[in-house]
Amino acid sequence: MKRLWGIAAIGAALWCITGTAVAQGGNGAAGNGPAENPVVETRAVEIPTAGVVHAGCASVDLDIAFGHVEGAAGTVYREVLFTNRALATCVLRGFPGVSYVDSSGNRVGAAAVREGDPGPLVTLPHGATAVSVVGSVNVDNFDPDACRKTPVWGIEVFPPDQTAPLYLPLDGQSGCAGDVSPGRQLKVTSVG
Repeated sequence: MKRLWGIAAIGAALWCITGTAVAQGGNGAAGNGPAENPVVETRAVEIPTAGVVHAGCASVDLDIAFGHVEGAAGTVYREVLFTNRALATCVLRGFPGVSYVDSSGNRVGAAAVREGDPGPLVTLPHGATAVSVVGSVNVDNFDPDACRKTPVWGIEVFPPDQTAPLYLPLDGQSGCAGDVSPGRQLKVTSVG
């Protein structure tokens, strides 16, 4: 008796096809010679795919860029776009870490304050993009002595659950090197 196994993808489900070949004929003893007329029995078994788990998107597998920019009430809001350049699907959830940095890569002032809830799990197949919004408060709105206005090169961005930063340049931007809480110079939303 021979066992034949095969797997085929049908839509979103995986099907496992099994078969049993039964030898007939030969010298009268099944399995002692070549089968002249094999009979194959098959059955389909569905394997659920809902529980598939994807790894978190690693910094090295993401491209970042600024998207739409909008200003309101002394704050500039910039979309930060996270695009999966890896071939494998990955997931993001929660808040990126965002700080101003100078031209040497040193942080300028406090990191962005998180606004809202962590949001849903975002699944990113190859080429897909998730968005977070970063708000930059106009530093001239703060007490100059507390702020200690400092030119910045751009922002340092840590994707959710990652320890390797990515960078985006900003032209003509300044940040507060001093403590401006509770005013807070940067705000960030979760990815979505």
